[in-house]
Amino acid sequence: MPLYLSEMAPPLHRGAFSNGFQLCVGIGAVTARLTNFFTQKIRQGWGWRVSLAVAAVPGGLLTLGALFLPETPNSLLQQGRDKRRVRVLLTTIRGVSDVEDELEDIVAANSDKANSSRGLQMIVTQRQYRPQLVMAIMIPFFQQVTPHPLFSLDM
Repeated sequence: MPLYLSEMAPPLHRGAFSNGFQLCVGIGAVTARLTNFFTQKIRQGWGWRVSLAVAAVPGGLLTLGALFLPETPNSLLQQGRDKRRVRVLLTTIRGVSDVEDELEDIVAANSDKANSSRGLQMIVTQRQYRPQLVMAIMIPFFQQVTPHPLFSLDM
């Protein structure tokens, strides 16, 4: 989802869209913890069922909404679609008719990616990219595995 947002967001607002998504993930985690905290008190083992049902609502809405999302300009080019179709999509999502510069940037990036087969190898082996690689792996890892003691279910 973050990759989709970064490809579809206007270039001027990409950071805001990415940060907004991350903020929503954090709010969702806090909401899930609070829901679990209050539903654990339900007797006869129904607490986990209620908690799971409450979690299924936003998950179902996201899944349903994903069915109606358009392809990204990058994915259309990677599928070998015509540049005219990509131009129409860019015009639609940007709301302006002058998208030639962005379209050419996307085409150039895709051709560079097609011509370079060692992108992952370069990121892993070159020392200058190591801090970004470590952060890209460790931030999501710790976000998922670190429980918050305030909302511990063992109270």
